[in-house]
Amino acid sequence: MWKNDWSITHTSAVLNLTSPGILSIWLKRYTERGIKGLETNPLGRPPTVKKQSQRTVKPDHEMTLEELKEELAYLRAENAVLKKWEELEQEKSRRAKKKRP
Repeated sequence: MWKNDWSITHTSAVLNLTSPGILSIWLKRYTERGIKGLETNPLGRPPTVKKQSQRTVKPDHEMTLEELKEELAYLRAENAVLKKWEELEQEKSRRAKKKRP
C-alpha cells in the first residue's frame, strides 16, 4: 500500500477484504505497537487455574493427635458431601425415568 501509494479502499479491494475498516484497524495497531500489534489474541475468557487446597499434607507419623482428628473430621465431612451429591444424582435420574412415557 505504501510502496504503490494506494488508498486504504483500493488496498482492501486488492486484498479482497470485506471492509476497508479492517485494514485501517490493522494499520493503527501496526503504527502503535509494531508487528507485535498484528498478532492475534486468544478469544474468550482465559482458562481458570484450579487453586490447590491450602491444606498441607504431612505424613501420618509426623502429625499430632489434634491434627489427625481435624483431618478425620474434614475427610468425614467431604465423604458425606460426596455421598449426598451421589444420592441427589440418583434421585434426579429416577425422576427422569419416571417422566418418560
